[in-house]
Amino acid sequence: MSEVKLNQAQAEAVDYIYGPLLVLAGPGTGKTQLLSARVANILQQTDTDARNILCLTFTESGASNMRQRLRSLIGDAAYNVTISTYHSFGSDIIKNYAEHFQSIAVERSDDIRMERPIDELSQIQIVEKIVAKLPFDSLLLGARYYVKSLVDTISDLKQYMITPDDLRALANSNLTQIEAAQDIIDSAVNAKGGMSRKKAELFGQYAELRDGLSELSGSLVELAASELDQAYQQAEAANSSKPLTSWKNDWLHKDDQDDFCLTERLRSQKMLELANIYQDYQEALKQSASYDFDDMILRAIEGLKSNPELRYNLQERYQFILLDEFQDTNPSQFDLVKRIADHPVHEGRPNIMAVGDDDQAIFAFQGAHVGNMKDFFETFVDVKVINLTENYRSHADILHVAHNISEQIEDRLHRQFADISKVLEARAEGLPKTAQVGRHEFAASASEYAWVANQIDSLIKQGTRPDQIAVLAPKHKILEGMVPFLKQREVPITYDKRENILQTEIVSGLRLAAQLVQALINQDATLVNHYMPLVLSLPYWQIPARDICQVNWQYAKRKEVSSWPEIAAENPVLESAIMFYQVLSTYAVSAPLELTLDQLAGTSPVVIDGQEHFAPLKAYYFSSQERSLDALKYYESIAHLSVIRAKLREHQVSTDKLLNLQDFLDFFDMYEAAEASLTNTHPIAQAANSVQLMTVYSAKGLEFEHVFILQAHDDVWGSASQSNNKLALPPNLKQIRYSGSSDDERRRLFFVAITRAKQGLYITSHATKDNGKATSPLKYLAEADGVSSYLPASAQQIQTTEVSADQLAVDIETLWQAGQVHLPADFKSLLADRLKKYQMSPTHLNSFINLEYSGPEAFLVQTLLRFPQAPSASGEFGTAIHNTLEWYANQVAAKQSPSQQQVADHYQRELNRRYLSQADKQRALGKGQAALKKYLSARHDMFKKSAKAEVNFYAEGVHLGEAHLSGKIDRLEVDEANKTVRIADFKTGKPLKKWGTDIKSITYKQQLYMYKLLIEGSASWRGYRVESARLEFVEPAGNADGNILQALELAFDPKEEAQIKQLIQAVWQKIVNLDLPDISGYDQSATGSQKFIHDLLA
Repeated sequence: MSEVKLNQAQAEAVDYIYGPLLVLAGPGTGKTQLLSARVANILQQTDTDARNILCLTFTESGASNMRQRLRSLIGDAAYNVTISTYHSFGSDIIKNYAEHFQSIAVERSDDIRMERPIDELSQIQIVEKIVAKLPFDSLLLGARYYVKSLVDTISDLKQYMITPDDLRALANSNLTQIEAAQDIIDSAVNAKGGMSRKKAELFGQYAELRDGLSELSGSLVELAASELDQAYQQAEAANSSKPLTSWKNDWLHKDDQDDFCLTERLRSQKMLELANIYQDYQEALKQSASYDFDDMILRAIEGLKSNPELRYNLQERYQFILLDEFQDTNPSQFDLVKRIADHPVHEGRPNIMAVGDDDQAIFAFQGAHVGNMKDFFETFVDVKVINLTENYRSHADILHVAHNISEQIEDRLHRQFADISKVLEARAEGLPKTAQVGRHEFAASASEYAWVANQIDSLIKQGTRPDQIAVLAPKHKILEGMVPFLKQREVPITYDKRENILQTEIVSGLRLAAQLVQALINQDATLVNHYMPLVLSLPYWQIPARDICQVNWQYAKRKEVSSWPEIAAENPVLESAIMFYQVLSTYAVSAPLELTLDQLAGTSPVVIDGQEHFAPLKAYYFSSQERSLDALKYYESIAHLSVIRAKLREHQVSTDKLLNLQDFLDFFDMYEAAEASLTNTHPIAQAANSVQLMTVYSAKGLEFEHVFILQAHDDVWGSASQSNNKLALPPNLKQIRYSGSSDDERRRLFFVAITRAKQGLYITSHATKDNGKATSPLKYLAEADGVSSYLPASAQQIQTTEVSADQLAVDIETLWQAGQVHLPADFKSLLADRLKKYQMSPTHLNSFINLEYSGPEAFLVQTLLRFPQAPSASGEFGTAIHNTLEWYANQVAAKQSPSQQQVADHYQRELNRRYLSQADKQRALGKGQAALKKYLSARHDMFKKSAKAEVNFYAEGVHLGEAHLSGKIDRLEVDEANKTVRIADFKTGKPLKKWGTDIKSITYKQQLYMYKLLIEGSASWRGYRVESARLEFVEPAGNADGNILQALELAFDPKEEAQIKQLIQAVWQKIVNLDLPDISGYDQSATGSQKFIHDLLA
């Protein structure tokens, strides 16, 4: 474990353990090491257990980085500290204390139907149904054309913890205040024929308004009076009525009598109706036992408010709280934290530290509220403020530029505190004496991109590592233009590719096939004739175009008497494909969507005349040969299918019925109707060491030796982006909505971009847009006459580069390829991030070595690449049984005694959530209920014993050599006195009477041994010894009339355990190096698997 060297301010923050602490941490000031060092110091200086520390950050990657840094300081105890994102923490409260959230459907299994919020499309559907039922005279009837604006406004309200009742009360109060203000406005304005054109009289009218409004109470009139007083003072100081006119434009509205009134009544009247829609929306969520993304926080807050026991338990558990990236939190996230910190014993001074930098608050468009930093200071008593300004990243010249930008930010928190300066001090070591800072202007964007690509190529040739070079822009679209220029120079890049997967080749083809099958189901001959040739022309059928054209020609002549499929069936090449879809349509009539998609994708067969037939899609796109020829296309195609399947599963949560093929087609139609794209963003890494093309939002928290900032234009970095929400809000609600980026936000974004650089900063622009219009220089750089005055003195001259007409033509041609460039990529680099985070579970180990049913190639496709596939009927049955046993164990532990009928009912509810056909569900229902009745009767005494159910080791940090292990154990029976543990693992299927050499015995043994390693290697169970392990077979032996067998005990053998440890490490190395053995020489059997294991250990 390493030591941390801290400067004076960092050390002060680390040592200030008790009480509230606000740390202002500028870029490069060592924020991450501060957080980790503080946790280590708390553990060292107090008797606090690591489980009593809560660390919240904004992203999963931030949480992972914090844990790794902490592990380097305190070892495996880092895995006992709760380190989470704000939303995940809210979700975990709901899942881990489910008894307090009975209205939410919570599943704690790892299967694909795991608890999650409904997706945005489902939200839109719910609100659409509510709006469709509005009366004809509703003020929001027209909202059917902008439903998304209603959904977004409900989300805004939730983030500010405004309930339907709160909104209703505010709207009614507004209407009352508007009426109360009318007499004042009539006297000051309307009775005098409107606003005077004479300055003295005009000022008198506004003074009368100000004085009258200030006598009224209520948030609306108080805000109006406050802003009018401010405008009046500005008008007097400037001897100009412009500030007053501006106030009038914002606050006074003409009614239908052409009289002025305070604001537009209609806005508050619409809020009354929105409150009803909001309430109906919440009721719809409740009825479906689901929740949306914002509710992950709000439901947790509600639970803490209404359940003192839950609140006290969490307050008692989390004695120390650390908040990272605090400037990016929204009001509801801070409210959740305050409720956990609000233990009476603290007397307003909880042990809580918030770390943030208001100068880097760039996520307002996601709901972040930089004002939370000020609220933190005002919420708690005697908050200590520590300011970190020693920058260990950037050269002084780069900090000089950054300072000149940050000084333009008007709303800066430190100005509210005495004796605090945010001037960053250069403390970085090992940098060149002189930084490379430059401002470069080009005639056209193509020339700008070409120059940047040349500079990057030159830096790499001079010895700079590619991954220490970043190209930054505020928008992804700008970065796209960079790709063909770097490819042209063979510079490897890492780039977040964004695309609408609904328009990708593989998903479009899947939709076409689904449209054909649905037309066959509906017996719609017109559509069948339309879709059949389109589907058979898809590349994976590899049917010659001439065969399709020939049938089209014949059909054109004979369509009055024959259908397209009838004519095509005369061709043997086409006949089998046509038969495939015709038979598939008979399955798809009643099958769950997941199963039909598997058949369309070629993952599951269609049985025709007793023989299995597969659609060629999977074989065409996902063969190992295809992976070798075009790794990127292979990887992206799986990603596209995975995203569409994941979105459908999210959509499934919002409905009680299993989705079918028509729902799949409706899913596409809904996206098109909403004019929305299903965007997938995934990193393309051409090599492990590559140039980074990133938006500034993605680059936050990172650092690079050289940074290129593209298109330093006012309309790119400096112009206001406006909200497109079509529902106008009353003035006293406007704070809940992101109305568009302010000047301060845009300055902060540019500041963040600059402060990513260590020693090289290159700011580029071009003079003329592609449409021929001139660009505007970025006002934050204060440029004039070819000089950028905010840069260091030696770099203020704007460098202009001329290119020849021939070169410009070449560059423009290169730019035209943007968005269409096919990048060669190394397969291992594409999986680098996934492999870095990979944890091996017993299921993974068994999948890799089981040549009878899986093997290395199947492991790669199904586990690492997550090729989407419906779960098997037996797997769904097993999941429903496991979840029911977990529920039963928790009920017994809570001193409840569920009856046989209650168990049967719960099992049926679990089964209804599974992806099963109606026939499979009926079979599983009878079989499962009978098995549970027998099993729970036979194991009645076992469940009376104290035990822990579904113990998850994901965050335990268990390592065996280099292998990072994970897994979830069904049942742990713990003897606290003797520090021993007994493992029980539930199994469905045919019971084993004894251990053998079959593949089931091999994999079951490996699973139990790996469970033993997880327990004895984890931080939470340190000091405990695994005494025994057994398999509990839930189903009776033989048939339904058979008996429940005795558990199958495993006697741990040190020699066997050593061999499995060796096997785990050998398989781990194969996986992380993507060294997948060729298994063609092994039998696909238990014998072949045993030989494969033997060779892996050799």
